[in-house]
Amino acid sequence: MTLSKIVTLALLLSTALLTGTAAADPAETAKAAGEDAKWLFIQTAPELQFDGTTLTLKNINPSMVMFTDRPARMAEALPTATFLAGWDKGGAKSFKADPPNAALTSLVDGKLQTATVELSQPRLEGTTLTFKARVIEGIIPVAGKTTSLFIDEFCIGCIG
Repeated sequence: MTLSKIVTLALLLSTALLTGTAAADPAETAKAAGEDAKWLFIQTAPELQFDGTTLTLKNINPSMVMFTDRPARMAEALPTATFLAGWDKGGAKSFKADPPNAALTSLVDGKLQTATVELSQPRLEGTTLTFKARVIEGIIPVAGKTTSLFIDEFCIGCIG
C-alpha cells in the first residue's frame, strides 16, 4: 500500500472516529485489547509550521486516533489532552524519558512530503499543538497543509 493510500485511510478512519459518537472509554478499550497490544496514535491538522526545532500543528482535531495492529485490531478516539496528560507518566517507559518517533506527512504544493522525527516537550494551547522535533530522516516543510502525525507506541497504562 502506498503512503498516500495509508494517509487517506488514516484520515478517513480519524474522521469516522472523531465525528461519530464515542463507543467506549479509551482506557477501557486499551484494557480490552490486553497488556500485549501495541498502540499507535494519529494526530491530524489542516496546517503545519516548522522553524527548525519547533513543530506546530494548527487547528488540530480535538481527538487522536489510537489503534492496534494484530492480533487485537482495535481503534478508538482519544482526546488529545488525555494523550498529552500521560506524556510524563510511566517512568522509564514514558515519552518524557524515551521520546517517541513519529512519521509526519504533509501536503506541500499538492505533493505529499514525509519525514521521520523524534518528538519532545508537547504543548497544547487551544487548537494549536507544538512539539520540539528532531528530524531523523527526510525534511519537515516550513509550512504544509493536510498534516498527519503517526506517533510511536505509547505507555497505554498512562491513559485514563
